[in-house]
Amino acid sequence: MRPTLFYDARLKGISPSGNGDKLIIEYQGREIFLPADSANAQHYEKRLKASGNEAGLIGLARQVRRRTSGNRRAGVFYRFDAYCDQTLRRAFDLDDYEYLDNSYNLNCIGWRNAKNPDGFLAPRGILPGEDGRFVSDNTEKYLFAIPFEFIELATRMKTDPATLLKTFIADTCNLQSTPELPRADGLSGRGTEALRKARDYLRTAWRLKKDFF
Repeated sequence: MRPTLFYDARLKGISPSGNGDKLIIEYQGREIFLPADSANAQHYEKRLKASGNEAGLIGLARQVRRRTSGNRRAGVFYRFDAYCDQTLRRAFDLDDYEYLDNSYNLNCIGWRNAKNPDGFLAPRGILPGEDGRFVSDNTEKYLFAIPFEFIELATRMKTDPATLLKTFIADTCNLQSTPELPRADGLSGRGTEALRKARDYLRTAWRLKKDFF
C-alpha cells in the first residue's frame, strides 16, 4: 500500500497517460509515478516549464480524494505542494506527540532548513513558509447555538455554517494564510473588497466610528 504522504519528494515532471496525468516524483532514491489531481498537475507542469529547473521542486505529495465525472465514489489522487523554502526538510526525529489529544493545533512536527539546522517544531497540517516561518494557532473555542435559518442560508451557498463564520472572521480581522507565512488555524480572508465590506457591516450594525479599525 502506498503512503498517503511523501515528505521531501522531488517533483521531476508530469507524465500524461490514458488514465490521467501522473506525478513523477523522486522519493528516497526511487522514482515513483502517482495518479495526479488534474488541476494541481497542470499548475506544476506550467511552473516547471516556466522555471526551467531541471532538478525539479522539493515538496510534499499528499493523497486527496475527489469525484470524477461518471463515478459515484471518490477516486484517490495525489497533489503536490512545493516547499516555499526549498531547503526545508522533515525532521522525524524531532516529532513530539506528547500532547496529541489536545484540541489545539500544537507545534509537534519536526523540520529543519538552512536557517534552522538544529530543527524546529511546526503545527500538524501546514508546510512552514519562508525561513520556516508560520503563525501558531492561538484560537479559542466558543460553543453557541446556530439557528436553522443560518444553516439553511449556508446550505444554499453550498457551504457549512462554521466555514461561513470563519471566513467572515478572517475577512473582518484581515487574516491571510499564504505559502510564505501559513496560519496554523487555517483562517484566510477573501481579499481587500471582502475586508472593506465586512468592516462596513460591523460599523453599521454596531454603530462603530470610522476610525475603529
